This record gives sequence, structure tokens and C-alpha cells, in this order.
Amino acid sequence: MEILIAVTILGILAMIVVPFAMDATDDARESALVTDLQTLRRQVELYKLEHGGQGPHLNHRGRRNTRNTIARLTGRTDPDGRINADGICGPYLLEWPENPFCDPSVAGNVQYGRRTSPPRRDRFGWYYNIDTCLFSANSREGAESLDP
Repeated sequence: MEILIAVTILGILAMIVVPFAMDATDDARESALVTDLQTLRRQVELYKLEHGGQGPHLNHRGRRNTRNTIARLTGRTDPDGRINADGICGPYLLEWPENPFCDPSVAGNVQYGRRTSPPRRDRFGWYYNIDTCLFSANSREGAESLDP
């Protein structure tokens, strides 16, 4: 009988504690997302300052080259945007962040476009607006509403 009472008490405590633990996990993910977005946006602005207003999605000729955006932000570049291991600009990020609201297999992927808000797709963790040079969270869970 004592064991039954102890198990019942533990079950009641678990029902009380588990929702708080789940909320803490969501809060941590939201905090990480907001921090990563702020960092991405600040570093893109710094990149633009050091590259004559040109965003990291443009190559050294000023043409769109989204394939190397991450490399331009995590590596070194020349002031014209050319990727160069001995360049005087960068790196702006030590590592590329992953969107904590996405599947880990796609959390670091970036989708590029001109939409004002990110499309909700499962294949990308981030959305980059090529007109405004702003990153947003890309998620079916509505993480984009957490933009700072």
C-alpha cells in the first residue's frame, strides 16, 4: 500500500513538473533563435559597411551569387567581395547557425528570395531577402513571428 501511495505521489508530481520542463525547452529554443537572428543581421550590416554597401549574396562583380553567401560570412574576403583566405575583411561568423525550430538536416539551409516574410517550408532553416539583406527564421511552426 505504501508503494502504491508513493507511486501515485510521484505520478502527480510528474504531471506538474513535465509541462514546466517543456516550456523551458521552448523558451531556450526561442532565445537561441532570437540571438542568432540578431547576430546574423548585425554581421550582414557589418559586411555591407566593409564592402561598399554590397550584401554577402553578391559576388565581386556585384552579381547575385547566393551559393557563396555563407562562405562570405564565415570566411575572409577582399573589400570587393571576392572570397580570399588572406582577405582583410571577415570572418563575420565563426560558424553558421542552425534554426532550432527546424529539422537538424535542414536547419542551416538558406532560401533566397524577395518575399517580405519567409515562406513556410521544411527544407530551409533561414530565409534571406535579397532586396533588404535581412535574414528571417523559416519554419512551419511559425518561428518567424519571433523576429527581433
